[in-house]
Amino acid sequence: MPSTAAAPTVSSLTADQYGINIDVTVMQCIVSLQLDDGDKTIRVSEHLVGDTTGAIILKTTQDVQAGSRLQIHNGYTQVIDGYLRLIADTIEPSSEAPVQVNTSNNLSLNKLVRRN
Repeated sequence: MPSTAAAPTVSSLTADQYGINIDVTVMQCIVSLQLDDGDKTIRVSEHLVGDTTGAIILKTTQDVQAGSRLQIHNGYTQVIDGYLRLIADTIEPSSEAPVQVNTSNNLSLNKLVRRN
């Protein structure tokens, strides 16, 4: 029986979520670093991505282009230095057209505080 649950939106993301499958539009590359790990070099980049509900910083090792629409499979959220990030290892181009990203609701700008 197919699931009737709505696809997640950027604004619905919270800390420590796993198994996230979401479509986002890439706004811009924020930073890209090459890290040497012994015999291999790994490129890690952060991009501002989002949908019509909000924006978030995506951390990935895959190359993505500004203006493209992506399907993220099995991603997860993580709080890094108090700020929410979307982490994705499996990214594919989406057949959908890019959408206008709601940058006024940038989840990565909100400082999060963990309570014990």
